[in-house]
Amino acid sequence: MVDASIPGSLPRLNPQCVDLAARAILGLNGQIQHMSSFDRKHYFYYDQPLGYQITQHFYPIGRGGFIELGPDEGFDRTKRVHIHQVQLEQDTAKSVHGVSPGHVLIDLNRAGVALIEVVSEPDIETAEEATQFVRKMQMLMRHIGVSNCNMEDGSIRCDVNVSVYHRGSDRLSGTRCELKNLNSLKVIRNAIDAEATRQKNILIAGGVVVQETRGFNAQQGVTYLSRSKESAPDYRYMPDPDIPEIRISDGWIKRVQSMLPELPEATRLRLGEQYGLSQVDIETMINESGCVSFFESTVSGRDPKRVAAWITSEVFGQLSYRAQRLADSLLTVEQFCGMFDALSSGLITSAQAKQLLIEFMDGEKRSASEMIKVHGWKVISDDAQIRDIVSKIMDSHPKEVAGYLKGQKRRLNFLVGKAMEATKGQARPQDVSRIVKELLEANNTQ
Repeated sequence: MVDASIPGSLPRLNPQCVDLAARAILGLNGQIQHMSSFDRKHYFYYDQPLGYQITQHFYPIGRGGFIELGPDEGFDRTKRVHIHQVQLEQDTAKSVHGVSPGHVLIDLNRAGVALIEVVSEPDIETAEEATQFVRKMQMLMRHIGVSNCNMEDGSIRCDVNVSVYHRGSDRLSGTRCELKNLNSLKVIRNAIDAEATRQKNILIAGGVVVQETRGFNAQQGVTYLSRSKESAPDYRYMPDPDIPEIRISDGWIKRVQSMLPELPEATRLRLGEQYGLSQVDIETMINESGCVSFFESTVSGRDPKRVAAWITSEVFGQLSYRAQRLADSLLTVEQFCGMFDALSSGLITSAQAKQLLIEFMDGEKRSASEMIKVHGWKVISDDAQIRDIVSKIMDSHPKEVAGYLKGQKRRLNFLVGKAMEATKGQARPQDVSRIVKELLEANNTQ
């Protein structure tokens, strides 16, 4: 009712939102405030039916903290982007463009829902720094269970204040313009570059940059005027009379702190030192909520690098195909371990293991050992049997054999693929490849 501003409806604070905000603050190395309160920020715009937004302007729930950028993000030095405050506030309606020509439709479903807003200090100096800041924010919030941070779903959105200044002057002397609701890392980078260029051109021409709110047209690569930007007095902030103050005890803060998982920086170091994983695999797993826990539940007694490779390539490949997150997958730790052990022991081939993985992620409840029996799988390890199959394949494809002998090495992959098909994936690819090469070389010496 609050989302559409129905008369008589009153807002109500969701305690879970307070808990998630507290997790975010601690994850950012900030301080949870023992007392915070809500204010009304008055402005008229079609995405705000109330005519005001409930926010935390004067007494936010969190202050301070930082996100560190450095060599891991591609920079030649380490710097901290400091956090000014973390606040709970009311989300606005969603504007829907392009459905009805000449009209903007309004979706009120998310209006009134609580969101966490993280306000940074003006420490960011380039579009690349801004992009990496948001990327690390995404990774952190996913890792500590605050949000899935899917930009394509609107779970995280970014507003950027951009200003430029004359070389040698105070870098905060420029007039800032706010770019609203940037919804991808690429858009953030391109929007900042476009707006900075626009402001530079104005100043070079002797003009004055006007403080305003702007949007970004990704197709044309330009920003456009959305509305004039009010200053704080124009919003006529006042305490919200319907939501009481939040009082938080030290004991409650300690409880939230105790429930936080290991933070990404510590996890990154530990995974490298303890398991010898590559930075690529570490970053991939940290960036997927629940993945590090899944990895560590499966790695005991197994080759950690090989386990990580299977998770980040095969499991993530299936997740991408299904547009799923790992937390929503039907794959269990027990099924993965059973499949991996069967593959490692030579009981099944990699092709069969991949088929098992697909079945498990489709919802198959039976174990790996049960499914191997159901399929009647066995590994063809007899070289003579494989050699006989490969010989028949080569006899059936003389052009490919001749092409290989003329130096067309890519023909090898075709012959190996045909042989794997003939064995129905029951031969190891490395065995098939070895025998195909042996027979081809034998033909070459004849």
